[in-house]
Amino acid sequence: MLIPTLDFNDPVVQGLLNVIRAMLVLVVALTLARFAKIWAIRFFSRARVSLNLANLIGNILQVAIVALGVLTILPIFGVEPAAIVTVLGVAGLAISLSMQDLLKNVIAGTYILMEQPFRIGDRITVKEVTGTVEGIELRTTILRTDDNLQVVVPNNTVLTEVVTNRSAFKLRRQVLVVGIRQGSVTGTGQQINELLRNFEDIAHTPAPVIYGWSSGCRPLHALRSPLRWWKPCAPGFRTPT
Repeated sequence: MLIPTLDFNDPVVQGLLNVIRAMLVLVVALTLARFAKIWAIRFFSRARVSLNLANLIGNILQVAIVALGVLTILPIFGVEPAAIVTVLGVAGLAISLSMQDLLKNVIAGTYILMEQPFRIGDRITVKEVTGTVEGIELRTTILRTDDNLQVVVPNNTVLTEVVTNRSAFKLRRQVLVVGIRQGSVTGTGQQINELLRNFEDIAHTPAPVIYGWSSGCRPLHALRSPLRWWKPCAPGFRTPT
């Protein structure tokens, strides 16, 4: 009884082996890219590099390893290096024309990660959406709103719109209109300031300010005045270092 043997010179067998080799290289490249990104983020975070920059380095490292894996796979199928360069040039031109919006978002994401107008954990407002920054990816910025909703904002929108960073500074101003009955207001502002000193969540510097009194609309509050004070940001907000 004859035992069948594989003829490695058979084009079908060679093609099958090439596919298996290419799949192995691709799996290894994807696995290494994933772990390399995680390692880079952890390493640079421990080195006290900002999380934004650590994410950017991790993403670049991940893309570089995957690209290296693809370049390793192509010669397996007999593609010459010169042909690879030509194909990449033509493909790059075609992709840049057909995916302009995607490229804009990627470039904007890279700029955001490098310039750091805000960081992960900051509370920002963009396009009438206010939320905490949960992540800054190459294409999108992810926000979590007060209603516990996830909002995905394209990075190009973040870059071109006005962004309010509510966590950039340590203090935030509060305004309250106070009213008193008709009568003398002499010393009232000083009494209110002394009363506010008893509250720990109200900053002493700058001190609370109460402005001039004006006639109110309600009989019980014949005189009204805006009271402005400053309070520290909520726990978890970024403060200047």
